[in-house]
Amino acid sequence: MSYIDSNLVGNEAVLYRGKVTLWAWLPWLIWGVILGFATIVGFLLIPLGYLIIRSNEAGVTNKRLIAKSGLIRRDTVEIPIKKVSSLQVKQGIIGRMLGYGTLIISDVGAAHAPIRYIREPMKFRQRFFEVQEELESS
Repeated sequence: MSYIDSNLVGNEAVLYRGKVTLWAWLPWLIWGVILGFATIVGFLLIPLGYLIIRSNEAGVTNKRLIAKSGLIRRDTVEIPIKKVSSLQVKQGIIGRMLGYGTLIISDVGAAHAPIRYIREPMKFRQRFFEVQEELESS
């Protein structure tokens, strides 16, 4: 069960879930293969990288924005939708070409930990602001 699903409260429901791109796994795969031929320990980088990349989550519920990163050490951000002041998207050239980026969530001027490797980050941002606007108008 994902972090987001296990932390829903009351009648809270996930409206949009940001997915992590598998392109972020490519460096782990390449280095795992290269170092795997030098030492068997290198092959352990491949599943480790996959687990680290897949440990990033971001989602919008009907009440808040929830994001988590980290496999062993966990960084979480849970902000009520009405309190989010900005949602920044950072994409480098490779990220734009391959369709992934980093989300930086801010509430009242304080930036929080970046959520990396989110697939289609502009779509996530757009969906978040749609939900925020729906809540403000109701």
